[in-house]
Amino acid sequence: MKKVCFISCQYPPLSRTYRRYQFANLLQQGGCDVTVVAHGNMSTALGTFVEDPGTLPTDGPHVLRPKALPWYLTGELLSRAGLIACPYVNWIRPAVRSAMQVVKGPEDVVCGIYPPVTNQIVALRIAEATGAKLVLDFRDEYLGLATGVRRRLANRWQQRFLARADLVSVATDTVGEDFVASGLDPARLHLTENGYWEAPETIPAYTAQEKIRIVYIGAISATQGVDILARAAQRLMRDRPSVGERLEIVIYGPDTPHRRATLSGSLPACVTYGGYLPAQEVGVKLLSTDVAFLSLSSDRYAYAVPGKLYDYIAHGRPVLASLPQGTAQRLIESQALGWTTGVGDVAALAQQLDRVCDPAERSRVHGQVMAVREQHAARNHFLNLSRRLQTL
Repeated sequence: MKKVCFISCQYPPLSRTYRRYQFANLLQQGGCDVTVVAHGNMSTALGTFVEDPGTLPTDGPHVLRPKALPWYLTGELLSRAGLIACPYVNWIRPAVRSAMQVVKGPEDVVCGIYPPVTNQIVALRIAEATGAKLVLDFRDEYLGLATGVRRRLANRWQQRFLARADLVSVATDTVGEDFVASGLDPARLHLTENGYWEAPETIPAYTAQEKIRIVYIGAISATQGVDILARAAQRLMRDRPSVGERLEIVIYGPDTPHRRATLSGSLPACVTYGGYLPAQEVGVKLLSTDVAFLSLSSDRYAYAVPGKLYDYIAHGRPVLASLPQGTAQRLIESQALGWTTGVGDVAALAQQLDRVCDPAERSRVHGQVMAVREQHAARNHFLNLSRRLQTL
């Protein structure tokens, strides 16, 4: 059985990390002997991550949790200044020490998952020290999102990663094409698409109610720009109050500084902030809503397909989205999964909210989501990756 050391400093029981557990668990189900190395004392000072015990099942791979010397916001400040590659670099040494208990030589695999880049730095150092096979997984773009003083440092790290990696796994074709253009041998590239991890066995009947319930569930930062939904609702209530007053919009996510700056104070009457929603409650909430909202705030994220889109599909929810022209927007439009508008277009989003209030329109889209739902399960993608790892 191929021994795999899975490096992910962000791991349950932190919020927004359940997909990491599922990733590691499916590698194990596919035949690998997986040990996870995760951060033992990650700071939650910025509110980006919160403790959520419901994200950590009792089964799954063994987990080692080395601790780092706490430095709280110091890492964030140094990273933004371009002085270090990642806010979590203080975890590299303890992570390497723990991982070296698992990885012994060239027959083993060390897998670092991005983000954050600290995971891949740890994996690289272990591979260099032991000769182990290096697998790097990019759930997100790396160099393309680095700007200003941080880009030169990111470019150096990416060159080192691609030069040493035995296998590079990517979530989208776009990211893979960029790596090949940078010189990566296509034979060392593996497409591991995202998808939903779990889906309810039955979906309740989709019936029209007097109120149109719309939810957003996920991170609240400048990347998502979810406040555009509140601004569009306010515009609809101004222009068509009889329609706007039928909306019931709830935004769920961690109480971050960005949330307090953009989604507090005078929200429209139809919009409320529901706080952080524990992982165990997400499915129930989605099944009780009519439409789920998704947003990305910039053309920089055109390559991305946020994981929450697949969660929405798994629960049979029509999707309302504000997105750049790119992968996620094409997926929604090509399969008629909902209604999309361009980045920052409040007027267009208000018009789509108006369309969403039509029960026949919602029912039509719901039927289409249900028709393609099973195509978007993640399980086979990650089992295929597990089989690929066993050939290294």
